[in-house]
Amino acid sequence: MEPLALSELAGDLPRPGVLCTLAKVVGSAPQAPGAKMWVWADGFSGTIGGGRFEAEVLAEARRLLDASRPEAFLKEYTLCREMGQCCGGKATVFFEPCGRRKAVHIFGAGHVARALASTLDGLDLEVCIYDSRPEWADASAFPPKAKILRADPVVLARAAGYGPLDAACVMTNDHELDFALVDVLLDKPVGYLGLIGSMHKARVFRSRLPPPRRTLWDAAMRCPIGRKIPSKNPKAIAVSVAAELLEKWAYRTPSKPAAIKA
Repeated sequence: MEPLALSELAGDLPRPGVLCTLAKVVGSAPQAPGAKMWVWADGFSGTIGGGRFEAEVLAEARRLLDASRPEAFLKEYTLCREMGQCCGGKATVFFEPCGRRKAVHIFGAGHVARALASTLDGLDLEVCIYDSRPEWADASAFPPKAKILRADPVVLARAAGYGPLDAACVMTNDHELDFALVDVLLDKPVGYLGLIGSMHKARVFRSRLPPPRRTLWDAAMRCPIGRKIPSKNPKAIAVSVAAELLEKWAYRTPSKPAAIKA
């Protein structure tokens, strides 16, 4: 049996996960070196041999998932009778943890949101769209991997435990809904926060906030969202937003988020 490539295992599978690779075999073993298994909290893909040996590796991988700061390591297993194996060999497994993907949360499912989801498709990012309107929150209008939630975006944002691995892009069909979302998201330690609109909209929204919250706006908000371009074409705006997301957030380490100022 040919071992699965990492791209085949990890591409679209759940994260966080642990890649378990059979790194070395001494004597007999049910799989050859290079066999891989991708393990996440409630599932796995691939195999490194089955039986008690694989069950032990699964348990070890899930202990690694529960660790606060997981690190890669090698572990040797003896395939003996006590493990329910009669191979008699030894197998060394390399455990390689992989954290969850960064996620772009798009509030609103309008023209720019659809174009942005399409532009981000193919990157190693989760894309989630929130809109309570069923005629707009239509999965057929978005890439297959995008997650669509048809619910009140403010309720979802308020309940979410966003952090530096999350980017929030506010672009709904209603200015009051935009403001309500901004008011919630300013309290979330997101890695990127952007609002679609003009400089005038930015000034109006900022003026509606009490002075202490204006400090949060100044530190975190990007409005107008995206790189400055002389176009109102939804696709062009989406490209400008995607470029800014990649530059300011997606390709930076979460421990050192970029300072984003309007």
